Amino acid sequence: MEAKPPTRPKFWMALQPSIVRVYKVAGLVALTAILVGLISFLVVNIFYFFDHTWVRPVVLSPSHQKVVEASTQLADAKLRNSQLDTEKLEIDASLAEIERLVIVDDRFITDVGTAADKPGSAEAWLLRREVEKAKLDRENALGRKVPLNQRLESLKLRKADQDAVVKRLEASPYLKAIDQKIVLAFVPYQNLRNVKLGTKLYGCSWGLVACSNVGKVTAVLDGEVDNVHPHDESIQRGVMVEIDVSSSAAGESVLFAGGKPLFLF
Repeated sequence: MEAKPPTRPKFWMALQPSIVRVYKVAGLVALTAILVGLISFLVVNIFYFFDHTWVRPVVLSPSHQKVVEASTQLADAKLRNSQLDTEKLEIDASLAEIERLVIVDDRFITDVGTAADKPGSAEAWLLRREVEKAKLDRENALGRKVPLNQRLESLKLRKADQDAVVKRLEASPYLKAIDQKIVLAFVPYQNLRNVKLGTKLYGCSWGLVACSNVGKVTAVLDGEVDNVHPHDESIQRGVMVEIDVSSSAAGESVLFAGGKPLFLF
């Protein structure tokens, strides 16, 4: 008697086509995800290769390194300025002392010089000696005026330079963050032509899409700074601009100046 081949349950026979369809759908979804990821990767890389509109927001607080450095530099500059003021006072006091000494010596020489010229007496000899000493003191005092005046002129130039340094440091945007948080943005030199006073800024919810206007540029600041590229992390040279943006946009890693990065999105 021949053995019958085992038969599959009808339930498995009915379920098998569905399992095949699920595998196909899963494979299609996986391939679609890979394709979308690849396209997104290429689009982002190509976009940042040609784009010259990105800027990087920087939120400054009193404890931020740049704020602390700016505050320290200003304090050092003011201290140096104070030291120059003290040095000027000392020179002015020395010059005033010399002027008084010269006046006294001139008066003594004028009043006593005639009596000292009379020969023959010990008193006249002593007076002549004092007159000669007064003349010598006067000449020495006048000799000290020359280097002091030169120091004073040099000091005036240094003081003017130091005043300019203090004024420049006081205008630093970083000092505005001593009392409150402010938002700046780093702009690389190659993007600077697209960033001007009043330029609108756009932030995106998903990479380069779902973008909207989040604020504008309010001031372009002097001074070169360094920062990193938002995509490839390379070091970039540029300047800082002051921006007025929403609090959520201030925390973004990148914003775009002038328009949406992909125009319609």
